[in-house]
Amino acid sequence: MHVLTTAKMLGLDADERGDLPGTIEERLVLAAIEELAEAHPDHADLFILASDRVRSSRSAGLEILDQDSVFSRYRDSNEIQLRYRGEMKEVFDDLLIDLALRGVTMSEAESTDEPSGVTS
Repeated sequence: MHVLTTAKMLGLDADERGDLPGTIEERLVLAAIEELAEAHPDHADLFILASDRVRSSRSAGLEILDQDSVFSRYRDSNEIQLRYRGEMKEVFDDLLIDLALRGVTMSEAESTDEPSGVTS
């Protein structure tokens, strides 16, 4: 599972000017990091640090859904913590660098259901 592919799937990809405006739901970012951690269990500490970094990043707002909203139907909470997309992209970029420094090799062509090769 490739870190940058995961980031792109979340919409953390810069526009034609190199900007990454807007927000993303914190819960989605943390779930993606958790999924990546499962694919790379030997490097759990890096994913814990990345998750902590997401949680401690600047808030882009807290959205409260109405109790009867269709959007809150399948949620545990009606609160949505938002984070800035640009900052979340930086978390994934730094995570990729940290994994590379540890010798984890990834290719863009890797399938999301195949574990990446780890050279430790």
